[in-house]
Amino acid sequence: MSWSNAHGTAMIAAAQAHEDLAVTHDDGYVDVFRALRTERVEVMGQLLGGLLGLYVGPEDGGPACLLNAGLEEVSMRHTAAHELGHHRLGHRTSYDHQHAPGRWGEGWPQHERDAEAFASWFLMPRPAARAALARCGLVRPDSPHDVYRMARWTGTPYATTVRHLMRLKMIDRSKETLWLKHSPGALKAELAGGTPVRPRNHVHVLTGAAHRATVHAEAGDCLLLQIPGGRFDRVPTGLSSTAPEVSGQMSLLDSPYDRTHEQALWVSEDLVNDCTLTAEAPGSSGLFRVTVRLTPNRRGADHYRD
Repeated sequence: MSWSNAHGTAMIAAAQAHEDLAVTHDDGYVDVFRALRTERVEVMGQLLGGLLGLYVGPEDGGPACLLNAGLEEVSMRHTAAHELGHHRLGHRTSYDHQHAPGRWGEGWPQHERDAEAFASWFLMPRPAARAALARCGLVRPDSPHDVYRMARWTGTPYATTVRHLMRLKMIDRSKETLWLKHSPGALKAELAGGTPVRPRNHVHVLTGAAHRATVHAEAGDCLLLQIPGGRFDRVPTGLSSTAPEVSGQMSLLDSPYDRTHEQALWVSEDLVNDCTLTAEAPGSSGLFRVTVRLTPNRRGADHYRD
């Protein structure tokens, strides 16, 4: 068996799971935790060291899965989809460890290849990939920066997104190989253009194509408006005009000197409910707006049942 076989099986299994679980992906974002709840798979998050996750099969008292709460949200989402793959594909109890050094996927047993392929097809079916690209104002990705921006809408790791774009035939093998050499941290820094963002956080670039979309963000993430002449018109409760962990920094929106300061906001832990963020957009028929939704600090079981 091979990766091609795994992807052939996973593509069909993920499509069936979308249908069975009434999964939606209008903005490119698939809610894997809701899918696990619908499938009646118990989910819990704990600090697990080098273990990414664990699927407990029915033969051992499941179905259930344990996720490493120390992972950042996109990695945890991918691991959750991987565990859902074990469940939907009828696998037995499986421990999923951090990948060993060496070539990615080399030497993996077939059931791990199948679950990994399922995770990509479940989180990034073709319609979701197209919707995410549309939110970036793109039809196809032309650079690794485009992939990073797209991955913010799909809520998936950068490298996983690159690999799956090749499977979707949206990029070729040569671009996959080249773009996998880029560090998502470096891409984030280049997109931020000097705007401070913590190492584990992300930059969500908002262009006019994101109007009326929902941004799924973690506390500390940066929302960067890139509409010519556009600026946020106010700072809703739960968002901040001051970068996190930068003591003594003046409010960026209060700066009279640099209008680009009016284009960056950070998500704070005080964001409890969805909030609407609006911006003045010259030349448009109305205000630009997006909904900002905070992903919870997942620990225990409660934050997988909301």
